[in-house]
Amino acid sequence: MFRGTPTCIRTAVIMGFILVVAVAAVVVGGTLEIKYYQGHENGRVKGFDTVDVPMFRAQPMDSKFYTEVWFHEFQFKEQGIIVIVNVQIHNLGLSKGYCDTYITVSDASCGIVVDRSSLSPDEVKVDEEGFGISAGGHRIELVGDEGDESDEYRVKYRGRDIQADFTCKILVPSFQQGDGTVMFIESGDFVRYNFPIPWAEVSGTLTYKGETHNLKGFGSMNHDWQILSPTRFMSDWRAYWMYTDDATISIVRCSSSDLAGDWVQRLMVAERGRILFSSHDYKFEEFEPASVPGSNVPCPSLFRVEAAHGDDWLKGEIRVTRIQEKGNILAEYPYLFRKLALLFVEETWSYRFWMDFKFEFHQDGKTRLIQGKGTGNFVDSLKAD
Repeated sequence: MFRGTPTCIRTAVIMGFILVVAVAAVVVGGTLEIKYYQGHENGRVKGFDTVDVPMFRAQPMDSKFYTEVWFHEFQFKEQGIIVIVNVQIHNLGLSKGYCDTYITVSDASCGIVVDRSSLSPDEVKVDEEGFGISAGGHRIELVGDEGDESDEYRVKYRGRDIQADFTCKILVPSFQQGDGTVMFIESGDFVRYNFPIPWAEVSGTLTYKGETHNLKGFGSMNHDWQILSPTRFMSDWRAYWMYTDDATISIVRCSSSDLAGDWVQRLMVAERGRILFSSHDYKFEEFEPASVPGSNVPCPSLFRVEAAHGDDWLKGEIRVTRIQEKGNILAEYPYLFRKLALLFVEETWSYRFWMDFKFEFHQDGKTRLIQGKGTGNFVDSLKAD
Protein backbone atom coordinates (compact mmCIF):
# COMPACT_ATOMS: atom_id res chain seq x y z
CA MET A 1 0.00 0.00 0.00
CA PHE A 2 1.27 3.45 -0.88
CA ARG A 3 -0.26 6.82 -0.29
CA GLY A 4 0.35 9.98 -2.29
CA THR A 5 2.44 12.85 -1.02
CA PRO A 6 1.55 16.55 -0.88
CA THR A 7 3.15 17.09 -4.28
CA CYS A 8 1.29 14.22 -5.88
CA ILE A 9 -2.36 14.88 -5.26
CA ARG A 10 -3.59 12.62 -8.03
CA THR A 11 -1.97 9.69 -6.26
CA ALA A 12 -3.76 10.70 -3.07
CA VAL A 13 -7.09 10.50 -4.89
CA ILE A 14 -6.36 7.05 -6.22
CA MET A 15 -4.87 5.72 -3.01
CA GLY A 16 -7.91 6.92 -1.02
CA PHE A 17 -9.88 4.09 -2.71
CA ILE A 18 -6.99 1.63 -2.30
CA LEU A 19 -7.70 1.56 1.43
CA VAL A 20 -11.06 -0.06 0.66
CA VAL A 21 -10.31 -3.66 1.67
CA ALA A 22 -12.40 -6.13 3.62
CA VAL A 23 -11.37 -9.55 4.86
CA ALA A 24 -12.23 -10.70 8.38
CA ALA A 25 -9.17 -12.92 8.72
CA VAL A 26 -5.43 -13.05 9.34
CA VAL A 27 -3.33 -13.46 6.19
CA VAL A 28 0.28 -14.58 6.19
CA GLY A 29 2.21 -13.87 2.98
CA GLY A 30 5.84 -14.85 3.43
CA THR A 31 6.77 -13.21 6.74
CA LEU A 32 4.01 -10.59 6.49
CA GLU A 33 1.06 -11.01 8.83
CA ILE A 34 -1.98 -8.77 8.34
CA LYS A 35 -5.35 -8.58 10.08
CA TYR A 36 -8.24 -7.38 7.94
CA TYR A 37 -11.44 -5.88 9.38
CA GLN A 38 -11.97 -8.19 12.30
CA GLY A 39 -15.59 -9.05 13.04
CA HIS A 40 -16.99 -8.48 9.57
CA GLU A 41 -19.61 -11.08 8.57
CA ASN A 42 -20.61 -11.83 4.99
CA GLY A 43 -24.25 -11.60 3.96
CA ARG A 44 -27.14 -9.69 5.51
CA VAL A 45 -26.10 -6.43 7.21
CA LYS A 46 -27.34 -5.60 10.70
CA GLY A 47 -26.68 -2.83 13.20
CA PHE A 48 -26.19 0.17 10.89
CA ASP A 49 -29.18 2.49 11.09
CA THR A 50 -27.97 6.11 11.29
CA VAL A 51 -25.71 8.75 9.76
CA ASP A 52 -22.80 8.25 12.16
CA VAL A 53 -21.00 11.55 12.89
CA PRO A 54 -17.86 9.92 14.39
CA MET A 55 -17.25 8.18 11.05
CA PHE A 56 -16.85 11.64 9.45
CA ARG A 57 -14.53 13.21 12.02
CA ALA A 58 -10.82 13.82 11.64
CA GLN A 59 -8.45 11.55 13.59
CA PRO A 60 -5.17 13.55 13.77
CA MET A 61 -1.99 11.71 14.82
CA ASP A 62 1.63 12.63 15.48
CA SER A 63 3.42 10.27 13.08
CA LYS A 64 5.09 11.67 9.95
CA PHE A 65 3.38 8.84 8.06
CA TYR A 66 -0.11 9.94 9.18
CA THR A 67 -2.43 10.70 6.27
CA GLU A 68 -6.22 11.15 6.29
CA VAL A 69 -8.52 11.41 3.28
CA TRP A 70 -12.13 12.34 2.55
CA PHE A 71 -12.79 11.07 -0.98
CA HIS A 72 -15.92 12.04 -2.95
CA GLU A 73 -17.10 10.39 -6.18
CA PHE A 74 -19.99 12.14 -7.99
CA GLN A 75 -21.50 11.05 -11.29
CA PHE A 76 -23.90 13.02 -13.47
CA LYS A 77 -25.20 10.66 -16.14
CA GLU A 78 -27.26 13.11 -18.19
CA GLN A 79 -24.23 15.32 -18.92
CA GLY A 80 -21.66 12.48 -18.91
CA ILE A 81 -19.67 14.22 -16.16
CA ILE A 82 -17.65 12.51 -13.40
CA VAL A 83 -16.38 14.67 -10.52
CA ILE A 84 -13.81 13.57 -7.94
CA VAL A 85 -13.15 15.76 -4.88
CA ASN A 86 -10.38 14.80 -2.47
CA VAL A 87 -9.43 16.49 0.82
CA GLN A 88 -6.28 15.17 2.49
CA ILE A 89 -4.70 16.11 5.84
CA HIS A 90 -1.15 14.91 6.54
CA ASN A 91 2.06 15.51 8.52
CA LEU A 92 4.53 15.40 5.62
CA GLY A 93 6.09 18.78 6.30
CA LEU A 94 7.88 20.82 8.95
CA SER A 95 4.86 20.64 11.26
CA LYS A 96 1.57 18.78 11.54
CA GLY A 97 -1.77 19.34 9.84
CA TYR A 98 -1.05 20.27 6.23
CA CYS A 99 -3.91 19.93 3.75
CA ASP A 100 -3.96 19.08 0.04
CA THR A 101 -7.12 19.34 -2.05
CA TYR A 102 -7.86 18.02 -5.49
CA ILE A 103 -10.81 18.13 -7.89
CA THR A 104 -11.14 16.56 -11.33
CA VAL A 105 -13.93 17.08 -13.81
CA SER A 106 -14.09 14.38 -16.47
CA ASP A 107 -16.43 15.54 -19.23
CA ALA A 108 -17.40 13.35 -22.19
CA SER A 109 -17.51 16.38 -24.50
CA CYS A 110 -14.67 18.57 -23.18
CA GLY A 111 -12.07 16.18 -21.71
CA ILE A 112 -10.51 16.48 -18.26
CA VAL A 113 -10.00 19.57 -16.09
CA VAL A 114 -7.91 19.42 -12.91
CA ASP A 115 -7.51 21.86 -10.01
CA ARG A 116 -5.37 21.33 -6.89
CA SER A 117 -4.06 23.25 -3.92
CA SER A 118 -1.65 22.74 -1.00
CA LEU A 119 -2.39 24.56 2.24
CA SER A 120 -0.33 25.19 5.36
CA PRO A 121 -1.68 24.22 8.82
CA ASP A 122 -2.70 27.80 9.62
CA GLU A 123 -5.06 27.74 6.60
CA VAL A 124 -6.89 24.63 7.83
CA LYS A 125 -9.69 24.57 10.40
CA VAL A 126 -11.38 21.40 11.70
CA ASP A 127 -14.70 22.05 13.47
CA GLU A 128 -14.78 20.98 17.12
CA GLU A 129 -18.51 20.13 17.02
CA GLY A 130 -20.24 17.92 14.47
CA PHE A 131 -18.16 17.63 11.31
CA GLY A 132 -16.65 20.29 9.10
CA ILE A 133 -13.27 21.12 7.55
CA SER A 134 -12.33 24.47 6.01
CA ALA A 135 -9.15 24.60 3.91
CA GLY A 136 -8.53 27.96 2.30
CA GLY A 137 -11.69 28.68 0.29
CA HIS A 138 -12.77 25.03 0.28
CA ARG A 139 -15.12 23.39 2.79
CA ILE A 140 -16.76 20.03 3.46
CA GLU A 141 -19.38 19.75 6.19
CA LEU A 142 -22.19 17.67 7.63
CA VAL A 143 -25.09 20.10 8.12
CA GLY A 144 -26.85 20.23 11.49
CA ASP A 145 -26.04 20.55 15.19
CA GLU A 146 -24.40 17.84 17.28
CA GLY A 147 -26.90 15.04 17.94
CA ASP A 148 -29.17 15.96 15.04
CA GLU A 149 -30.27 13.27 12.58
CA SER A 150 -28.71 15.12 9.66
CA ASP A 151 -29.08 13.82 6.12
CA GLU A 152 -27.41 16.77 4.36
CA TYR A 153 -23.74 17.15 3.50
CA ARG A 154 -22.08 19.96 1.54
CA VAL A 155 -18.97 20.32 -0.59
CA LYS A 156 -17.60 23.74 -1.58
CA TYR A 157 -14.55 24.00 -3.82
CA ARG A 158 -12.94 27.30 -4.81
CA GLY A 159 -10.06 26.56 -7.16
CA ARG A 160 -8.46 28.70 -9.80
CA ASP A 161 -9.89 26.67 -12.70
CA ILE A 162 -12.84 24.90 -11.06
CA GLN A 163 -15.48 26.14 -8.63
CA ALA A 164 -18.16 23.84 -7.21
CA ASP A 165 -21.04 23.90 -4.73
CA PHE A 166 -22.67 20.51 -4.12
CA THR A 167 -25.33 19.40 -1.66
CA CYS A 168 -25.59 15.70 -0.86
CA LYS A 169 -28.85 14.26 0.45
CA ILE A 170 -27.74 11.14 2.29
CA LEU A 171 -29.89 8.11 1.40
CA VAL A 172 -28.52 5.31 3.61
CA PRO A 173 -26.83 4.91 7.00
CA SER A 174 -23.07 5.09 7.44
CA PHE A 175 -21.28 1.75 7.13
CA GLN A 176 -18.06 0.10 8.26
CA GLN A 177 -16.55 -3.33 7.48
CA GLY A 178 -15.99 -5.07 10.82
CA ASP A 179 -13.73 -3.00 13.06
CA GLY A 180 -12.62 -0.94 10.08
CA THR A 181 -8.92 -1.63 10.60
CA VAL A 182 -6.23 -3.22 8.43
CA MET A 183 -3.27 -3.97 10.72
CA PHE A 184 0.28 -4.97 9.78
CA ILE A 185 1.16 -7.01 12.84
CA GLU A 186 4.98 -6.90 12.81
CA SER A 187 5.42 -3.18 12.08
CA GLY A 188 2.28 -1.82 13.72
CA ASP A 189 1.36 0.07 10.54
CA PHE A 190 -2.37 0.34 10.00
CA VAL A 191 -5.09 1.81 7.85
CA ARG A 192 -8.65 2.54 8.92
CA TYR A 193 -11.57 2.75 6.52
CA ASN A 194 -15.07 4.16 7.05
CA PHE A 195 -17.96 4.76 4.65
CA PRO A 196 -19.82 7.77 6.12
CA ILE A 197 -21.88 8.31 2.93
CA PRO A 198 -22.36 5.11 0.91
CA TRP A 199 -24.99 6.73 -1.31
CA ALA A 200 -26.41 10.23 -1.78
CA GLU A 201 -28.41 12.33 -4.20
CA VAL A 202 -26.04 15.10 -5.34
CA SER A 203 -27.11 18.47 -6.75
CA GLY A 204 -25.45 21.81 -7.28
CA THR A 205 -23.36 23.96 -9.59
CA LEU A 206 -20.03 23.34 -11.24
CA THR A 207 -18.04 26.04 -13.07
CA TYR A 208 -15.12 25.28 -15.37
CA LYS A 209 -13.90 26.43 -18.78
CA GLY A 210 -15.95 29.60 -18.35
CA GLU A 211 -19.31 27.86 -18.04
CA THR A 212 -21.53 27.07 -15.05
CA HIS A 213 -23.44 23.80 -15.08
CA ASN A 214 -26.44 22.93 -12.93
CA LEU A 215 -26.09 19.24 -12.11
CA LYS A 216 -28.07 16.49 -10.46
CA GLY A 217 -26.92 12.93 -9.92
CA PHE A 218 -25.62 10.46 -7.33
CA GLY A 219 -22.43 9.98 -5.36
CA SER A 220 -20.67 8.79 -2.22
CA MET A 221 -17.93 9.73 0.26
CA ASN A 222 -15.45 7.50 2.02
CA HIS A 223 -13.14 8.54 4.85
CA ASP A 224 -9.91 6.76 5.72
CA TRP A 225 -6.75 7.39 7.69
CA GLN A 226 -3.47 5.61 8.23
CA ILE A 227 0.02 5.40 9.60
CA LEU A 228 1.68 3.41 6.87
CA SER A 229 5.17 3.11 5.40
CA PRO A 230 5.43 4.66 1.89
CA THR A 231 7.07 1.45 0.62
CA ARG A 232 3.72 -0.36 0.69
CA PHE A 233 2.52 0.08 -2.88
CA MET A 234 -0.92 -1.29 -3.81
CA SER A 235 -0.41 -1.59 -7.55
CA ASP A 236 -3.63 -3.26 -8.76
CA TRP A 237 -7.22 -2.47 -7.89
CA ARG A 238 -10.77 -2.34 -9.21
CA ALA A 239 -13.58 -0.03 -8.03
CA TYR A 240 -17.18 0.26 -9.28
CA TRP A 241 -19.92 2.71 -8.23
CA MET A 242 -23.44 1.77 -9.29
CA TYR A 243 -26.54 3.81 -8.49
CA THR A 244 -30.16 3.52 -9.61
CA ASP A 245 -33.17 5.45 -8.34
CA ASP A 246 -33.85 2.84 -5.66
CA ALA A 247 -30.63 0.86 -5.04
CA THR A 248 -26.84 1.00 -5.04
CA ILE A 249 -24.00 -1.51 -5.38
CA SER A 250 -20.35 -0.74 -4.60
CA ILE A 251 -17.50 -3.15 -5.32
CA VAL A 252 -13.78 -2.79 -4.63
CA ARG A 253 -10.88 -5.26 -4.77
CA CYS A 254 -7.16 -4.62 -4.59
CA SER A 255 -3.78 -6.33 -4.43
CA SER A 256 -0.10 -5.61 -3.88
CA SER A 257 3.27 -7.33 -3.80
CA ASP A 258 2.85 -7.63 -0.02
CA LEU A 259 -0.13 -9.91 -0.59
CA ALA A 260 1.74 -12.30 -2.90
CA GLY A 261 -0.95 -12.38 -5.56
CA ASP A 262 -3.95 -12.50 -3.22
CA TRP A 263 -6.78 -9.98 -3.49
CA VAL A 264 -8.70 -8.26 -0.70
CA GLN A 265 -12.27 -7.29 -1.41
CA ARG A 266 -15.44 -5.54 -0.36
CA LEU A 267 -18.95 -5.46 -1.78
CA MET A 268 -22.08 -3.69 -0.51
CA VAL A 269 -25.73 -3.56 -1.61
CA ALA A 270 -28.23 -1.00 -0.25
CA GLU A 271 -31.69 0.38 -0.90
CA ARG A 272 -32.99 3.74 0.24
CA GLY A 273 -32.78 3.87 4.03
CA ARG A 274 -31.15 0.46 4.54
CA ILE A 275 -27.91 -1.41 3.88
CA LEU A 276 -28.87 -4.92 2.81
CA PHE A 277 -25.84 -7.05 2.09
CA SER A 278 -22.04 -7.04 2.18
CA SER A 279 -19.27 -9.46 1.30
CA HIS A 280 -15.50 -9.83 1.46
CA ASP A 281 -15.63 -13.28 -0.13
CA TYR A 282 -17.05 -13.12 -3.64
CA LYS A 283 -16.17 -14.45 -7.08
CA PHE A 284 -14.77 -11.90 -9.53
CA GLU A 285 -13.79 -12.50 -13.16
CA GLU A 286 -12.36 -10.30 -15.95
CA PHE A 287 -12.86 -10.86 -19.70
CA GLU A 288 -12.14 -9.34 -23.11
CA PRO A 289 -8.97 -7.32 -22.46
CA ALA A 290 -8.76 -4.35 -24.84
CA SER A 291 -5.71 -2.27 -25.69
CA VAL A 292 -5.74 1.40 -24.68
CA PRO A 293 -3.92 3.92 -26.93
CA GLY A 294 -0.68 5.12 -25.38
CA SER A 295 -0.56 2.41 -22.72
CA ASN A 296 1.03 -1.03 -22.42
CA VAL A 297 -1.63 -2.12 -19.89
CA PRO A 298 -4.92 -3.40 -21.38
CA CYS A 299 -8.33 -2.76 -19.78
CA PRO A 300 -10.91 -5.59 -19.58
CA SER A 301 -14.22 -4.82 -21.27
CA LEU A 302 -16.33 -7.20 -19.16
CA PHE A 303 -16.42 -8.11 -15.45
CA ARG A 304 -18.58 -10.76 -13.74
CA VAL A 305 -19.32 -10.86 -10.01
CA GLU A 306 -21.08 -13.40 -7.82
CA ALA A 307 -21.56 -13.43 -4.03
CA ALA A 308 -23.66 -15.99 -2.13
CA HIS A 309 -24.03 -16.20 1.65
CA GLY A 310 -26.80 -18.28 3.21
CA ASP A 311 -30.03 -17.70 1.31
CA ASP A 312 -28.93 -14.29 0.01
CA TRP A 313 -26.99 -13.75 -3.21
CA LEU A 314 -25.92 -11.22 -5.82
CA LYS A 315 -24.75 -11.99 -9.33
CA GLY A 316 -24.29 -9.98 -12.50
CA GLU A 317 -21.93 -8.29 -14.88
CA ILE A 318 -20.34 -4.95 -15.75
CA ARG A 319 -19.43 -3.83 -19.26
CA VAL A 320 -17.15 -0.87 -20.00
CA THR A 321 -18.75 1.54 -22.48
CA ARG A 322 -16.34 4.49 -22.51
CA ILE A 323 -12.90 5.10 -20.99
CA GLN A 324 -13.15 8.76 -20.11
CA GLU A 325 -9.90 9.30 -18.20
CA LYS A 326 -6.52 7.55 -18.32
CA GLY A 327 -3.09 8.18 -16.85
CA ASN A 328 0.23 6.57 -15.99
CA ILE A 329 0.14 7.35 -12.29
CA LEU A 330 3.81 6.51 -11.68
CA ALA A 331 4.74 9.37 -14.02
CA GLU A 332 3.13 11.79 -11.54
CA TYR A 333 4.95 10.53 -8.43
CA PRO A 334 7.70 12.71 -6.95
CA TYR A 335 11.14 11.42 -7.94
CA LEU A 336 11.94 9.53 -4.71
CA PHE A 337 8.58 7.79 -4.46
CA ARG A 338 8.64 6.95 -8.17
CA LYS A 339 12.00 5.20 -7.67
CA LEU A 340 10.58 3.21 -4.75
CA ALA A 341 7.53 2.17 -6.77
CA LEU A 342 9.70 1.06 -9.70
CA LEU A 343 11.20 -1.63 -7.47
CA PHE A 344 7.85 -3.39 -7.75
CA VAL A 345 6.30 -2.33 -11.07
CA GLU A 346 7.33 -0.80 -14.40
CA GLU A 347 4.09 1.05 -15.19
CA THR A 348 0.83 1.58 -13.33
CA TRP A 349 -2.11 2.82 -15.39
CA SER A 350 -5.45 4.12 -14.17
CA TYR A 351 -8.58 4.09 -16.35
CA ARG A 352 -11.79 5.80 -15.19
CA PHE A 353 -14.81 4.81 -17.27
CA TRP A 354 -18.54 4.77 -17.77
CA MET A 355 -20.11 1.31 -17.73
CA ASP A 356 -23.39 -0.58 -18.01
CA PHE A 357 -24.25 -2.93 -15.16
CA LYS A 358 -26.92 -5.61 -14.68
CA PHE A 359 -27.29 -7.58 -11.43
CA GLU A 360 -29.82 -9.85 -9.78
CA PHE A 361 -30.09 -9.60 -5.98
CA HIS A 362 -31.94 -12.21 -3.91
CA GLN A 363 -33.02 -11.66 -0.30
CA ASP A 364 -36.07 -12.60 1.80
CA GLY A 365 -37.22 -15.02 -0.89
CA LYS A 366 -37.43 -12.32 -3.56
CA THR A 367 -35.18 -11.56 -6.53
CA ARG A 368 -34.83 -8.00 -7.80
CA LEU A 369 -33.09 -6.60 -10.86
CA ILE A 370 -30.57 -3.79 -10.32
CA GLN A 371 -29.31 -2.35 -13.59
CA GLY A 372 -28.22 0.93 -15.12
CA LYS A 373 -25.21 3.08 -15.96
CA GLY A 374 -22.37 3.66 -13.51
CA THR A 375 -18.67 4.47 -13.26
CA GLY A 376 -15.58 2.42 -12.56
CA ASN A 377 -11.84 2.76 -12.06
CA PHE A 378 -9.39 0.06 -13.17
CA VAL A 379 -5.76 0.29 -12.01
CA ASP A 380 -3.23 -2.29 -13.18
CA SER A 381 0.52 -2.62 -13.54
CA LEU A 382 3.31 -4.18 -15.49
CA LYS A 383 5.38 -5.94 -12.88
CA ALA A 384 9.12 -5.34 -12.57
CA ASP A 385 11.40 -8.32 -13.28
